[in-house]
Amino acid sequence: MVNAMGRQLFPMIEAMSSLDFPSRIEGDPFRYTSRVRFTAATMVLLALATAMPSAAQERDVVDYDIEVALDPATHELEGSMSVRWRNTGGAATSEIWLHLYLNAFAGSETTLMRELEAGTLRSTEAIEREWGWTRITALRLPDGTDLSSSLRFERPDDGNEADFSAARVELPREVPPGESVTLEIDFEARLPRVVARTGFAGDFYMIGQWFPKIAVFEGERGWNCHQYHLTSEFFADFGSYRVRMTIPRGWVLGATGEQVSRAPVGTDDRVEFRAVDVHDFAWMTAPPELMAVVETDFEPGRDLPPEWLERAGARLDLGAAELELPPMKIRLLVPRSQESLAPRMLRAARLAIAWFGLHLGPYPQPQLTVVSPPPGAEEAGGMEYPTLITTGASRLSAFPPMSWSNAIEAVTVHEFGHQYFQGLLASDEAERAWLDEGLTTWAENRCIGDIIADRLAPEIRFAPTWGVERLWLSFEDPPVTVDRRAWDFRRLMDYFLASYTKSAVAVRTLEGLLGEERVARAMRAYFSTHRYRHPTGDDFQRALEEATGEELEWFFAAAIRGDATADWAVLAVRQREVGSTKGLEWRDGEWFELDETDEGNGETDQGSWAVDVEIGRLGDLIGPVEVELEWADGRRERRVWDSVQRWVRWSEASDQRLARVTVDPDGRWALETRRADNYWRDEATGSGPLWWVGGALRMVGLLTVPWS
Repeated sequence: MVNAMGRQLFPMIEAMSSLDFPSRIEGDPFRYTSRVRFTAATMVLLALATAMPSAAQERDVVDYDIEVALDPATHELEGSMSVRWRNTGGAATSEIWLHLYLNAFAGSETTLMRELEAGTLRSTEAIEREWGWTRITALRLPDGTDLSSSLRFERPDDGNEADFSAARVELPREVPPGESVTLEIDFEARLPRVVARTGFAGDFYMIGQWFPKIAVFEGERGWNCHQYHLTSEFFADFGSYRVRMTIPRGWVLGATGEQVSRAPVGTDDRVEFRAVDVHDFAWMTAPPELMAVVETDFEPGRDLPPEWLERAGARLDLGAAELELPPMKIRLLVPRSQESLAPRMLRAARLAIAWFGLHLGPYPQPQLTVVSPPPGAEEAGGMEYPTLITTGASRLSAFPPMSWSNAIEAVTVHEFGHQYFQGLLASDEAERAWLDEGLTTWAENRCIGDIIADRLAPEIRFAPTWGVERLWLSFEDPPVTVDRRAWDFRRLMDYFLASYTKSAVAVRTLEGLLGEERVARAMRAYFSTHRYRHPTGDDFQRALEEATGEELEWFFAAAIRGDATADWAVLAVRQREVGSTKGLEWRDGEWFELDETDEGNGETDQGSWAVDVEIGRLGDLIGPVEVELEWADGRRERRVWDSVQRWVRWSEASDQRLARVTVDPDGRWALETRRADNYWRDEATGSGPLWWVGGALRMVGLLTVPWS
């Protein structure tokens, strides 16, 4: 719809000249003044992007107005907030459920800490615990009605009486569909030593999941409010945030949204940020001697690779005007020890903005904040919040061989990708992590692949992208099911394999089966249709089916909702040279013995070679697979086998000897990682002095890795 409308409106405004608007943040000591250039096409795209009536309903569910002060001496927060919640669930409710995430860090017996055990989430180094907690000190309606006595802690997932990360509040009256209720809440909190995304490390503070947060009401299904688990992230409604943070004087601060004011208050600074159309708010602060601030921008005319624009247009069948991207601001908060890496970090951010904008649509927020945590705060790295991402690096990343890796680019691209698949779609990460992590991992590999192919990051010397994903997937034992709740996996590794690796490789497989262009167009349609709507796995499947015209239930049932494995093999090849007929032949009611000169009746010898080829399905995923037969004269023939039966035999009469058989010669089935038995070669054709290498590798199973 957007594209069609755009094609109708562009001719009406093509006579409009470009407009220049000054951009300034008043009261910001780190402010800069730039001139932001908008073309007429950009203005139309932005107008259409914000004019989707169905999405508007989902973007105005909660409005938070929060005031909070940080005390670095005690690592504590003191806050008050007013939050308006609108019932969009389609049924009345007389209660409100709240996430109190920081209580998951309160002691060793909370659900999160039991699952975490003695380790950490992002590193294996043991840390000394400094516990965190939060408590509501006042809870009331705007008319003064006290609701504190109605607050009850709930444990809907595991009944763990030591867990206090979810709570329920009884309301004095029902809230019908379409109506609103406002809660006024005072709260206190202590931040833990940084672990699992949030906390402090020295004077560095990464403050995420820190305020009492309203859960998602799903109508007849009730409130979706899970406890804080190790492997689950977050699920919340869209709304607006106005947050005023009091921090030590002169400290740097990065947060969701944009800064609108900064003013001294006694010995501190009071900084206000505002954000709209977001489902969370996080912030980071530290002394300026620890963290530097780099303010810059993304300018499409300068930062959009021309080859990407051309390639995206071909993939999506869209013109340059339909792919136009708006400029936006970028704030990088980087440790002083990593300042030499800032240009590479910013380049990675710009490339991520360009790639995702071209393939999924313009990023609608005006600013992106990127935080690289300092040494000792690695647990805060690799995380996404709306308009704010944390990455990660070290000073050694500037020197070979570490500088040759794609680590900086990969983490930046991945976390920015979450701005789309989570920040703008907001699927339920607790129940369907793969819709965020898996699709983001797929997009990350596609983006990194383009960066490497076009040599846009010349430092990168080795980055096999999909090879690494498939290598990880080869460790899947027993098979994992992608579509399940994050805390229901047997072990942490199974969660990562299913939610990140297997789901990403499944989409890569669909690219192989359906074509990269068709999947690219389906992804763009999925995003444009479902942003701000909390899409489910069924929504994703339906979007792919509608965009490609293919029925895909067979694939999703097996590879996403089931644990079927993809594995095909060449079972056997038998071939023999056929000469003149020997033995006995039936003639005129009698058997006659043939001598060497007798050619028989000529009906049995239809070619020089009799060939039998047997192909088998060793896994339980049933789907079409190509098989290539190569004959001694170089002629190649491809056949598609539906693999419904466990095996198939093809018997051929040919004037050529069969030289090779390859199952899935183009590697379309990326989900198949055990490929050593996908190949057969006629040893009689010879293979040079290293003929023994392939056989030896197959014998020990080394060709099961992705480069096979």
